[in-house]
Amino acid sequence: MTGSGSHDESHDYERVLDRVRTEPRAHWLAVLVVVPIGLILAWLHWLGLVVAGALVGFISPTVWHGLAGALGFGVLVLAAFAIGLGDSVWRALEMTPAIYVTVASALGLPALGAFVRGLI
Repeated sequence: MTGSGSHDESHDYERVLDRVRTEPRAHWLAVLVVVPIGLILAWLHWLGLVVAGALVGFISPTVWHGLAGALGFGVLVLAAFAIGLGDSVWRALEMTPAIYVTVASALGLPALGAFVRGLI
């Protein structure tokens, strides 16, 4: 007897996750999946930044790679925000200290989420 089906499923899950974390092609495919999901979640609510960072961290081989990926995601969010503002981006940059909160949130919240990788 081989045991329950859920044990086999968890083993498959671990194998896929290990592949995503170690094989470059599988990793980039996972990045192409989680980044758009993260952008949508961040667009819906600021807490989406934390979830997006956790997703990026989850597929990363180490906590430090996850942190670097989350910071990269934050830069992508800032770029998307700036593009969305269009010509108003320069006026937004002059709105201190509000712009500091925006930049700190865009970088810090995904980084916080990426530390979930340390728990998994």
